[in-house]
Amino acid sequence: MGVSIMPRRYALILVLAVCLPLPGVVGLLCAQEEQTSRKQATDQLDRLRREIQETERRLNESRSKEKDLLGELESLDREISLRGELISKLEQERARTQKDLDASERELAAIRGNLDRTRRDSVLTTRERGALADLVKRRAVYTYKYFRRDALKATLTSGSLLQWLTRQKYLRELAATDRSNLGRLQEKNVRLAGISGELVRRQTLEQVRLQRYREIAAYKEQLLAEESSEARAMKARRGQREDLLKRLRKDRTALNRQLDEKKEAAARVESLIKSLESKRAKAPALAPVPAPPPGAIPDLPFAQLRGKLLWPANGKVVSGFGLQRHETLSTVTENPGIDIEAAEGSPVRAVCSGEVTKITWLRGYGNTVIVDHRDGYYTVYAHLGQIQVREGQAVKAGESLGQVGLSGTMSGPRLHFEIWAQREKQDPMLWLGK
Repeated sequence: MGVSIMPRRYALILVLAVCLPLPGVVGLLCAQEEQTSRKQATDQLDRLRREIQETERRLNESRSKEKDLLGELESLDREISLRGELISKLEQERARTQKDLDASERELAAIRGNLDRTRRDSVLTTRERGALADLVKRRAVYTYKYFRRDALKATLTSGSLLQWLTRQKYLRELAATDRSNLGRLQEKNVRLAGISGELVRRQTLEQVRLQRYREIAAYKEQLLAEESSEARAMKARRGQREDLLKRLRKDRTALNRQLDEKKEAAARVESLIKSLESKRAKAPALAPVPAPPPGAIPDLPFAQLRGKLLWPANGKVVSGFGLQRHETLSTVTENPGIDIEAAEGSPVRAVCSGEVTKITWLRGYGNTVIVDHRDGYYTVYAHLGQIQVREGQAVKAGESLGQVGLSGTMSGPRLHFEIWAQREKQDPMLWLGK
């Protein structure tokens, strides 16, 4: 019966397991998140900045021309409106940026928590591996030097077959224990390599996120600085506008010119309505409006809402429909709608559901929005300070179209409101709810 001994190759493997370096770390996470929303916001801000620059250029041109006070007023109105929109966009972008900052702070806290756990895991695993490696190393040296001698000695000095079998069993168990320790050591090496790679990955991720956090924080500070600068510039422009209005209200020529501009704006609106009506007449018939679900408030056609329409703004009617006498010039002009004196910045609401078909600037009307309510009914909203909708957008009754402003008027914040049925002007007071 041959002697069962542990081959030398096991001892060599044990030595190599202790001495070989750890595997390389895993690949680093370098991909950065998309910044689509920031790019869109930046594009909008850049557009507004360009429009403000162009308006300032026109303002300077108006000031260089003698007696072109109305042109100067128009440029001031447009610039004030644009700066208001820019400030609003800056505030929205700042709020979005704050959300990004909050999310980045939470993400950094989670990464740092994982880093602390990984470091503790690394220390514990390193200790366990060190102890096991020391044991394996000592057993490897012993096996390499003395295992054959001890195996031969156990055979030669055995007093009986039973004693020899017992000693052989002991030697096999010892060899099995050495192999088991070798396997455990290899597992610890693999685990420690993984932990080390994860540690490097998380440290790199922390640096990337920290840099991103700093960039977002710097961007927010930039937005705040620009918002503050724009607010000061708009305040200055408002002061210039008030000074200009004092001069204009004493200038009968300028007052007459503004009346002419209002007539031209009314004619332009009428032309736009006729154009929309022509397109509607040529367009294929629209699909009927689907019935509302049970329990929902029905969205009635415009024609059925006579005397029940929502008011477009909260305020006082200061100029009615039809012929009106100018309080300073004592001239009579036709008002195609009504004028509602309201607080600047208060909401302007759609009186009925429809689609925004035109957004424009008209001298005498300022910022103007036209909503198509199907079946040839249209509403017109003028003198808006800011516009919060876009052309082609569907709106519901009561939805905000913008804010009451000063654009195109010398009489303080107000809303000019018109209703058209096909190509005929309507008295809004007959349609609005009591």
